[in-house]
Amino acid sequence: MDGAQFAADDGTAPVLPAAARGDARELVFHLAAVKWAIGTIRALVQLGVPDLLAEGPGTAAELAAVAGVDASRLRRVLGAAATAGVLAEDGAGRFSLTPASAGLRTGGPGGFRDVLLFLTDPMMWRPYEDVAHAVRTGEPAFDHLFGEPFYEHLRGDPAASDLFDRAMVQNDGPETYELFDDLPRRLRIADVGGGRGSFLAELLRRHPGVTGAVCDHPLAIAGAADEFARCGVADRAEAIATDFFEKVPRGFDAYLIKRSLQNWEDVDAARVLARVRDAIGDDRDARLWIVNHLLTRSGVPDLGKLSDIEMMTILGGRERGWGDWTRLGAEAGFAPVGEPGAGRVTLLTFRPI
Repeated sequence: MDGAQFAADDGTAPVLPAAARGDARELVFHLAAVKWAIGTIRALVQLGVPDLLAEGPGTAAELAAVAGVDASRLRRVLGAAATAGVLAEDGAGRFSLTPASAGLRTGGPGGFRDVLLFLTDPMMWRPYEDVAHAVRTGEPAFDHLFGEPFYEHLRGDPAASDLFDRAMVQNDGPETYELFDDLPRRLRIADVGGGRGSFLAELLRRHPGVTGAVCDHPLAIAGAADEFARCGVADRAEAIATDFFEKVPRGFDAYLIKRSLQNWEDVDAARVLARVRDAIGDDRDARLWIVNHLLTRSGVPDLGKLSDIEMMTILGGRERGWGDWTRLGAEAGFAPVGEPGAGRVTLLTFRPI
């Protein structure tokens, strides 16, 4: 979820629609009314409309007959979805998919259906009723509301955990894999905090000479063997159970931490980096790779400055800018290799010092 559809490549484009930026009242109204579109799109997916329209355009009556719902109420949802740009509607009242709704089909290639369902799930939505609590106390609003941290909640709710895992698989678009287009042919990668290994499996599939291991909590890696088999890389991948706050396995050429360090405040993120530095030891050729959104400087709009609120509200973590990353790296014994562009998800490379 890098916000590429909302911001220009240089990170300078506004993250709000142009129509909402001129008038103060219009801006506030637009922001407050976003829930109308969110609820509409979630209902669209729950009712299976994108799947039904995969066969071709249809009217509200035709779709309602298949979905088993009231045609007049469905007509209103479809019209709202068309207004939001998620569906297309012709003059005869027939609805069809747009690129956005095509990505909301079940199992569609390159889709983001599960991302949508995860981000709009009540467990992700309800903490926003009290963002102020996180600001006042430093405690994530999620913890305050549910009585336990986010990841503990997932461990106790198999359905929520499965939704989270599916969403994380869809969260990586082609642009994330393109960050690794120039990998050396022979390389051994440790994916630290990589869950059930979906990203590593696909990365190894794209790079036949590369081997690796996903290193995460025992429950997180439970489905890794299936992922490796699905991608045909079971002979080049393994899953290592570990608490990466305490220990990271040694013996890898590169240590990848993808979109997870923002889950924690600096003190905990620093612990993970320190364990990676311990694992690297005297190997001066080893590299630390961090894939994360890189915040723009002050005064430059950036969708990451909104996702930063998600980190604070749900997990107690934070998004970071270049200065934050280089400071954390230096404290753990790393120096940066180059400086990537800000305002997007990018690859930060560090060498041991």
